[in-house]
Amino acid sequence: MGIAYGVKEYVSDNYYIGRHPWLFSVVMAVSGGLMLPPMLEKGGDAPFLALFAVFGLLIVALAPHYKVDKMHAVGAFTALICGVMWAMSFHTRIVACVAMAWCCYWAAKLPRPYYVGEVLAFGLIYGTLLI
Repeated sequence: MGIAYGVKEYVSDNYYIGRHPWLFSVVMAVSGGLMLPPMLEKGGDAPFLALFAVFGLLIVALAPHYKVDKMHAVGAFTALICGVMWAMSFHTRIVACVAMAWCCYWAAKLPRPYYVGEVLAFGLIYGTLLI
């Protein structure tokens, strides 16, 4: 989507810029559904955070209109915080370094900090699943 339409302010902007808006919901729901089993299998100190992270992602899929629905914002916030905290339960230093790097990026007022933060959060979760 970023290559075809450019990168917007948030990942959820892909709902508004694509030709098939329903595809955003499908991708969010499928990625959440496929992430849950390996997240739970990995275990860790706080497996409940995996459930909350995927639950938040499913709320984002069910309410893709972030400019209208407050439910989308609640789901996105839940998915982001719980997903990053789940990753932090395995790799505290890596997550702390990424969070500090993002804070520097945001403080430097570089373009699209929230998009970068959301992509970094997904990267931390997928990286934790793979490592």
